[in-house]
Amino acid sequence: MIQFKSSKTIRKPLAEVFSYWSNPDNIPRWQGGVVSYRRDGDASAPVGVGTRYVVVRKALGMQQETRGEYTAFESGRRIVEQVTAGPASYTVETTFTDLGAQTRVDVDTRLELGGMMGRLGEKVAARPVKKQAADDHNRICALIEQG
Repeated sequence: MIQFKSSKTIRKPLAEVFSYWSNPDNIPRWQGGVVSYRRDGDASAPVGVGTRYVVVRKALGMQQETRGEYTAFESGRRIVEQVTAGPASYTVETTFTDLGAQTRVDVDTRLELGGMMGRLGEKVAARPVKKQAADDHNRICALIEQG
């Protein structure tokens, strides 16, 4: 398993940070390599537990479809996403802490590679996956702060 955490403080109030971060329709704006995106199901339904999405992205030189679903959603506090990408599955838990005019965002990512990739693939993939996640988190934080 590949596991890593990040923590960022964003110079915006909690409601604004949570609103942007929790909306899967914003994924193409901040996640690198996105080729296409769509909500799976009723795109007009409110975001919450059960919200699903499909993202096609280029990663590690390959085009790959990922499917995500919000498995926990506590407004203004916490989101948990379960994502599958071929033989890989990962869980991303994001928690939000109100600091008044600022918001701390903590992200805990756990990635498991199945099939032939297994532990060897984890050793190879760990560094680029962590770098991509760090780049994406920096990008979303900057977008939110720019308003």
